[in-house]
Amino acid sequence: MQVRNRCLPAISWVLILAATGAANGDSAWRPIECWPADASPQARYEPLRMLDDFEAPELKWQPLVGDQLAKAALSRDASERHEGLASLQVNYDFIGKPDFEYVQIQGQCEFAAPGLGIGFWLKHDGTAFPLRMRVVDASGESHQFELEGSTAAGWQYVAGRLDGPSSHWGGDNNGRLDYPCQLSGLLFDRPEKGFVGTGRMWIDDVALVKPRKPESQPLKIEVQNHRFGNLYAVGDKVSLRASGPGERIRWVATSFFGRELARGEGPSPTTAGFTLDEPGWYSCTWELFADGRVVAAQTFACAALVDGTTAARSDFVGVCTHYGQNRYPLETMDLMLRYGIDQYRDEISWRGYEAQPGQYALPDYAAAFLQRSSQLKLRPLLIFDYSHPHYDDGGYPNSPAAITGFANYAADLARRTRGTVPMFEVWNEWTGGCGMDGRPGKHDAEAYGQLLKPTYAAVKAARADATVVGIGGEYGARCADDIVTAVRTAGPDSLDAWSIHPYRYPRSPESSDLAGEVTRIAARVAAAGVKSKAWITEIGYPTHRTSGGSSLAAQARHCVRTFVLLQATGEVEKVFWYDLKDDGLQRDYNEHNFGLLQHEHYNCAPKPALVALSTFIRLTGGAEFQALKQSGDSYAALYRRADGSAAIVAWTSRRTAPLRCQGKLTQVCDMLGGSHELAAEFELSENPVYLVGDALSLEDCQF
Repeated sequence: MQVRNRCLPAISWVLILAATGAANGDSAWRPIECWPADASPQARYEPLRMLDDFEAPELKWQPLVGDQLAKAALSRDASERHEGLASLQVNYDFIGKPDFEYVQIQGQCEFAAPGLGIGFWLKHDGTAFPLRMRVVDASGESHQFELEGSTAAGWQYVAGRLDGPSSHWGGDNNGRLDYPCQLSGLLFDRPEKGFVGTGRMWIDDVALVKPRKPESQPLKIEVQNHRFGNLYAVGDKVSLRASGPGERIRWVATSFFGRELARGEGPSPTTAGFTLDEPGWYSCTWELFADGRVVAAQTFACAALVDGTTAARSDFVGVCTHYGQNRYPLETMDLMLRYGIDQYRDEISWRGYEAQPGQYALPDYAAAFLQRSSQLKLRPLLIFDYSHPHYDDGGYPNSPAAITGFANYAADLARRTRGTVPMFEVWNEWTGGCGMDGRPGKHDAEAYGQLLKPTYAAVKAARADATVVGIGGEYGARCADDIVTAVRTAGPDSLDAWSIHPYRYPRSPESSDLAGEVTRIAARVAAAGVKSKAWITEIGYPTHRTSGGSSLAAQARHCVRTFVLLQATGEVEKVFWYDLKDDGLQRDYNEHNFGLLQHEHYNCAPKPALVALSTFIRLTGGAEFQALKQSGDSYAALYRRADGSAAIVAWTSRRTAPLRCQGKLTQVCDMLGGSHELAAEFELSENPVYLVGDALSLEDCQF
């Protein structure tokens, strides 16, 4: 939303001091790891050998043809190139195939040893094509890697390495690269299911590359009055200090929307301070200069909430966590609650709970996180999941003995956690094979139904008050069919709710028709006799730096819009965002970058999406959703709040759109809770805005 802020000072307060002259409280300074800036792919990869600069008239590349492939034609283009005489022009034609559709162009390259990759220059019109590379190893196994590059229009450098995260199939299918490997092709996938479009892109200077060694210029950041999670209250002052072996250090503190709070520059060490003057997400970026250039850059991220917490809670909103894998600091529970979230989805696995057949006990880490959860009055959804080495050779529980064993484990865990755990889910992504690492056994929808029915009966016999969620997060092209098959096998009364995982990233929820897909699945499930609502037990947008990742800003706005659109379907009872915290440090791996918080290595600093979700909870938690209005690409959702006032959440899925509100407004907030002046006319953006008033209706909103 592009509106004027209330009169706020452009710069709150600034200090630039040498460490020797810092007067008060050096003992209070503590080192803190901050998120390093992502260098460009061109800066991260070193060219080793040119594979094709397209200077020669003959073409060495060809488009692949097949059922899953879009039409493509290649030609040498001397009128458009990054440098030199010519580039490779790729003309594409996507026709909206229902299952898969992508362009794959094939060239020659051998990767003789680990540590190598491909880099090239690419120009297109800004269409968000996921960029990938396929290779075939010595065993015949195919491996597919995400490439790093932006979706911006114009020339950009794209690169990727073979030792990064990959999907794989065929050959010995062991998931390992058996060298030497051969390039199978460069892929340009459709930006969304059903995409139809024609166009051109250009490729130049394809090279064999290897990752550059990172600069060994340490930039040390310290914080005064250290706080776990970098979470502050509005009005708090943040004090930071940086040092490093360079000529000077420059810093700037800004809000999410780019409003500058303070800036400074000085020799190492340099101290900076700024006041968090309204709710929101803030960053302080530090740059270390040596030999006249930036040699290191880091960002300190923090959040400010009213009184340091969001008091409201929501029955609709939850997050996914990994306490059950002993991978989360328990202090993140306190953070979660301060942001207004009190529902979370986790697990206590079968093999962890039943160490020996028939002998049940909570592992120490599970007992610890459940105890802390109970102290904070959180509401966990626990998954009954995965196999056990004492049943069916550690595979899927298919035999009567294994199914009985699984049901007994579930019933005992439900009984033991009475008063602590109100909700349970039977398995996680059964047909997709999550967590099973290729173990044996049937895992189709019918086999799931055979497990669900006795498990549901055993849990309800042990805990009649427990909510048991069936289906286990089904997803994919056969989602509805598989749910119907499982329900027919188990019976429509063998679940209190049913769960799906309709991931869309990096596509927006609107362009990927999230609400439409969920509504259609719900209709199929209802027709099968199920009377309960859907639970979305996983959905999220990872912020990894490949073409399949989302920016921090996109993650934040898509988070809020996802919750509103799912609530508007009338078919969804709860949504658990995946996930609370980044699970690792590898920036080009999606599974390490789903979090609303950064990894604990970075003090669990917030991403903007967590502040956006907290704002959504504060302004709509406990409110009754009433209606959604859509006009073209503009949306407005109406909530009736417990105090009788109304809140409208409005946005556009294009860059900007006008909105006129004729009702009487008492409050206008941006996506992160910052206040804006009351006005009758607004310019909507992709970032949702909140309009609050005593007697608002959707008729008051004119797009």
